[in-house]
Amino acid sequence: MTRTLIHLTSILLLSSTAALAQTASTLERDSDNLTIPELYQAALKEGGTLQVLAGGDELNQQDGTVQAFKSAFPGVDVKITVDLSKYHEGRIDQQLASKNVYTDVALLQTLHDFDRWKSEGALLPYKPVGWDHIAPKFKDPDGAYTGMLIFSFSNISNVAATPADQAPLDALDYLDPKWKGKIVLVYPNDDDAVLYQFYKIIQKHGWTYMNRLLAQDVRWVRGSATPIKPLLQEPGTVTFTAAFPLLPQPNLPLRFNVPRTDSFLTWAQTAAIFKDAQHPATAKLFLSFLLSKEFQANAPFWPIRDDVATPQGWKPLAEYNTDHTDFQAFMRDRATVERFRFQIERYIGPAQGPSPLIDGR
Repeated sequence: MTRTLIHLTSILLLSSTAALAQTASTLERDSDNLTIPELYQAALKEGGTLQVLAGGDELNQQDGTVQAFKSAFPGVDVKITVDLSKYHEGRIDQQLASKNVYTDVALLQTLHDFDRWKSEGALLPYKPVGWDHIAPKFKDPDGAYTGMLIFSFSNISNVAATPADQAPLDALDYLDPKWKGKIVLVYPNDDDAVLYQFYKIIQKHGWTYMNRLLAQDVRWVRGSATPIKPLLQEPGTVTFTAAFPLLPQPNLPLRFNVPRTDSFLTWAQTAAIFKDAQHPATAKLFLSFLLSKEFQANAPFWPIRDDVATPQGWKPLAEYNTDHTDFQAFMRDRATVERFRFQIERYIGPAQGPSPLIDGR
């Protein structure tokens, strides 16, 4: 199995942006009263290579975004460096402390960082094209940061071995003996999004849930993309700590399912431009590109814009038992996050194995 197969987020993000300069998004204006074609001209004049730090756990997760951006805007260069958001946080803090900021844009899961960077005066207020179509809960009212993409972790199973109506959906379903030895989960103490999932489970079912789950011989892995490989190679395997597109993918028998009654995790992967960015014009073009209707229409999950249709067969996000603001509040409460991280670690031990960025998949 190659890495390409398991990076569907980057593959699916955009299939039709090469002609963006001729589409409806070009009529929209940003907070500088500029359209995408005008932003493109400013980026060409600025030159250089846009530097983006993006949260993720596979090196090539953003290759599709890079290719789509370059295809839409020939002559404008971008480099997107992927790493776990918690490590990008440290890199950015070091740049800010040394007053040597060479990152232009952060696109991260660590939502609490954006509030802090705003309070420190490190961010450039900017409202990209499409900003007015983003719900207030996904953005800063001053434009310091804005959600770009809805991400979600929930149940994934292989329908070649497990019909959809037999797959586990709620947390208690995974305790059924028939799933013993077949559950692959990401270490929650290694990823705050997965940690939040377990926080909600323990809130609902108590700590006895962990004892019962461990009796299922769970396979713990690093990286939210990692469970996809065993799900493809070992069809009876299941997970609830990974992402997969809402719509079925050609030649891939995996299906994403939300719980029957439990809540599930969604969040807005959020972006900001740094005040001392060396390529501010290109950074503005990049954020407006991500929020364009064309880009959002090809996103693998729910669109973040309210004027883009939900993928066929799915309801609008607001109709499901999920709440971005609850995850955001969890991320902001660092004392609770760190305390819960070590409580979980008492049960499963420290995260083992190489970084998912260098694990050879």
